[in-house]
Parts: sequence; structure tokens; C-alpha cells
Amino acid sequence: MKFSEIIYSKAENELKNRRERAEKLAAMRRKEFIASNPELIDIENEMKNAALEVIRSVGSDGKNVDISVIAKRNLQAQEAKRELIKAAGYPEDYLDIPYSCKNCNDSGIHNGRLCQCHLALLQQLSIGELSCSPMLAGSTFDSFDIKYYSEVKDPQYGFSPRDYMRGCYEMLKAYAENFTPRSNSFFFSGGTGLGKTHLALAVFNKVTQSGYSVYYNTASSIIKQLEKERFGRSAESLEEEIEKNDLVIIDDLGAEFSTPFAQATVNELINNAMLSGKPMIIISNLSVDELENRYGQRVVSRLNSFEVIEFMGEDIRQLKK
Repeated sequence: MKFSEIIYSKAENELKNRRERAEKLAAMRRKEFIASNPELIDIENEMKNAALEVIRSVGSDGKNVDISVIAKRNLQAQEAKRELIKAAGYPEDYLDIPYSCKNCNDSGIHNGRLCQCHLALLQQLSIGELSCSPMLAGSTFDSFDIKYYSEVKDPQYGFSPRDYMRGCYEMLKAYAENFTPRSNSFFFSGGTGLGKTHLALAVFNKVTQSGYSVYYNTASSIIKQLEKERFGRSAESLEEEIEKNDLVIIDDLGAEFSTPFAQATVNELINNAMLSGKPMIIISNLSVDELENRYGQRVVSRLNSFEVIEFMGEDIRQLKK
């Protein structure tokens, strides 16, 4: 899994804040507890002294030191502490530091690897960075409603848009559930309001839940950012950012201004993905013929190596009004 340096930095800051909040709360609890139960200090001093005696014994030849006696004293002090907390009406762990994650104590590292809490935080922050996040939250496989597609058979194809889109839905759901960084790429084409972006973001949601990272943006925004980098107006590298993710979703291909730079950029994005074997989902309202007129035969030839889904039906946004 790969995330941007910005996301890693934000995650580390959040983990640091979690630790500090937990430690501050523990310090407040301890101060209040000691105010009414000062004997806790003597008990904790006994525990510290026992631990110091063990440490000192390691530096000596170990003679005249009975570790079992020291261990027994320490256990007795621990039991006295538990009983004192219990008698005061608090749970046994009341004076422990209440870290959010018991596996890593909010450090983000467990057994030498990123803790699951750290990974979950990275995914959450990655999704939150998206400008489309409000739309993302509502774009799941569960919220995709097949009823908006007609049941009337298309005389040209011999099946209804509903039957066809149900098959596309099931295929994409299985794709998302079994995704790996070597999965296939898709090209979604069709008119506006047919559910292309919804299903692409449903894949996004499912894939990130499995621990993979996804880059989503419109073709227009990508081209604008790369153009800024080309002319030295941006310190960040979008190409590196895209490369770090396991799946790349490019929306609204063909909606950007048609310029030689835009055409070259689209060609390079697709070519780089193919060379690296990175899965992509490219979405466009244009047909394959329209894309060829806009970008040339080379781009379309590469898109034809993707699995092509031509969305059918009527504009769902209009039907919902």
C-alpha cells in the first residue's frame, strides 16, 4: 500500500495527538486519585524499588540476590494497587494510559510493521483528501439502484439495459472484492447520468476497505496540475503521487480543453499505466470513435486493451427528479 508523504505526515500527527490526549487524561486521573488515596504513592514506590533491585542485580554477579523474593514483593505491590483502585470504585485499568489502540499504544507500529489502526487512519485520510468525498460516501455497490434502467429489450442487442447493467454491476463488484495491484483495467464509456462514476467510486470504496490505495481525479484537474509542474508553478509531483497508488481512476476524459499538451498527457498517462501493469479505470462520456478523433488512434488502441464497458440506459439524474 502506498500513500503520499502528506497523508503519512497527517497520520503521524494524528497518532501523536492521540498519544498526548491519552497521556494527559491518565495524568489527570492519577492526580485526582492520589488526592483522595495518597497511599498509592507508597505502593508505587515499592514497585519501583523492586524493579531497581532487579536492574542492579544484573550489573553484579547476582550473588546474595534472591530474584524470586523481589518478584514476590512486586506482585504483592501490584495486587495492593489493584485492590486500592477497586475499593475506590474504579475499574482496574482506570490509572492505565487509555490509548485508542491497545496493540501499538497509538504509536502506529505493531510487531515491527504498520499497525492496523495506522493503516485504517491512512485510508481514512486518503479518502478525505478527495474533492469528491461527499459523492464518494454515497457511491457504493449497495446504493447502486438497478431499477432506473429500463426492462424493455433493445431490438438491436436483444436484451434490456437493466439486464445488461446488472451484469456489469456484478462483474465490477467481483472485481473490487478480488482486487490486486495486478488486476485488469477498465474503460467506462456512455452518455451522462448512466452510473459510470457511481460504479467507479463503488470500486474505490471496496478496494480501499481491503487496504489498497486509490488515486481518483478528473482528467481536466490532472492535466492542469501537470501543466503547472511543467512550467515550474508547483513543487509537488503528480506523476509520483499517481505512481504510489494501487489503482488509478481518471474521470471525465474528453471534458478538458483539447490542446497538444492535453493529448500528449493523456497518451503518457495511459502508456505509463500499461508499461507498469498498474490497473486503471478511465471514464468518458465520449464514444470510442469520438475519442479517436480527439486523441488519435494510438490512445484508442491502448484503451481497447482495457475491458470496455459501454453503459446503457437513460440519464438517471433526470429520472430521479
